[in-house]
Amino acid sequence: MALANRKIGYDEVEPRDLRFNLGRDQVPRYWINGDPWTTHFFNSIMAAVPDGERWVMQCVRRSLTLLKDESVRKAGIAFIKQEHYHAREHDDMNRALIQQGVPLDVVEANFKRVRAVLERLTPPSMHLSMMASFEHFTATIAAVFIDHPEMLDDSDPQIAAMLFWHFVEETEHKSVTFDVFQDAVGSYPQRVLGMLIASALFLPLIEGHMLYLAWKDGQLRNWRSALRCLDTQFGRKGVFTRLLGHYFPYYGRNFHPWDADNRSRISSWKQAFAATGDTLAAYAGFREAAGLPERSDLVEQAA
Repeated sequence: MALANRKIGYDEVEPRDLRFNLGRDQVPRYWINGDPWTTHFFNSIMAAVPDGERWVMQCVRRSLTLLKDESVRKAGIAFIKQEHYHAREHDDMNRALIQQGVPLDVVEANFKRVRAVLERLTPPSMHLSMMASFEHFTATIAAVFIDHPEMLDDSDPQIAAMLFWHFVEETEHKSVTFDVFQDAVGSYPQRVLGMLIASALFLPLIEGHMLYLAWKDGQLRNWRSALRCLDTQFGRKGVFTRLLGHYFPYYGRNFHPWDADNRSRISSWKQAFAATGDTLAAYAGFREAAGLPERSDLVEQAA
């Protein structure tokens, strides 16, 4: 299955140089559900995005000369461009929240320290394995929200539009780092070890940073918000509950990211964006295709 799926999606890795201009006045402090804990949960993930995107760009760039398959090399170059734009836009959003007093700079600095330790303690081949593993996490998170867009129903529309642009492009390039690793290294034990390391770090870091942000925001005793956040993560329809079905197949010896071919799920976004060049309209078109009710705030901002 993996070999047959290897070429899927390469011609769809399309870098879109978009600016969302998410300044301090454009980012609500509690931008999802108006809820402090849930917002800080997602903030703890997004604090890692700019440095994480630049790290995977660096890993792919360093590997380009090692790649035997020209189609993988070309996809890797398009991937680097996509990730550059993602990092830039998340930088803007993180900066806006920092200006509001949310210490995402502290969280990001901690991620950088952890990454530096990992790079120092492991060889370049393991850097590529961990790169593919962390990219699998981002692709599976994207898949959860693409399959369940209603999870952002009560989020700020501009931020939701930015996130769905990111989710679409994470889906387009979801096999690139995996194929770079396979071409440059190709070791199944190393692939598994990279995912085990990434998994051991991912949840503790996210949860620990969420608690830190809630503490700095004076929200630790807001137990109603904490319970809502717990349900958002681990409830029956929670992010991590839904993510599990995408996570475990990675350990299969013959796994390939396009074994789960979800290109049709993002086609409505891509068609709406191609027709309008507007991410709010593309987000609205995606929601309409998914059968979700119209968001009045989305219509107002699109107008």
